[in-house]
Amino acid sequence: MKTNKGFSLVELIIVIAIMAILLGVLAPQYIKYVERSRLSADEDIAQSLLDSAHVLISDEEHIDDVADGDTITFSSAGIVGSSTGVTSALLEYYSDDLPAKKPKSRSYKNLSYVITFSQKSNGDFVLEWGWQ
Repeated sequence: MKTNKGFSLVELIIVIAIMAILLGVLAPQYIKYVERSRLSADEDIAQSLLDSAHVLISDEEHIDDVADGDTITFSSAGIVGSSTGVTSALLEYYSDDLPAKKPKSRSYKNLSYVITFSQKSNGDFVLEWGWQ
């Protein structure tokens, strides 16, 4: 009497077919989920930079470090301040890995988020920001 000690070829093909169908259904959903996550992370970093810029212009200690036309840029080069004062203030709010923070989503990967400090005639600053 002969006993079977394994799977037949047909059984293996059926299992592989079921796995291929599941992968075909789930992979696009996973890719969408990852992209939404990256997009959200990019927007969170941009909002955090804007909040930091607001703190920077309201902080008595750092207001002298900001000049009219200074910028903070979040792009494929990382987070960069246009002047030494802005950069040093950013380093107080963030860690030293500013160049490592880059947009990762497809929507923002080739764009730059720029915050510009504009000084009004009374000496107060106004912020202009957006993706470019």
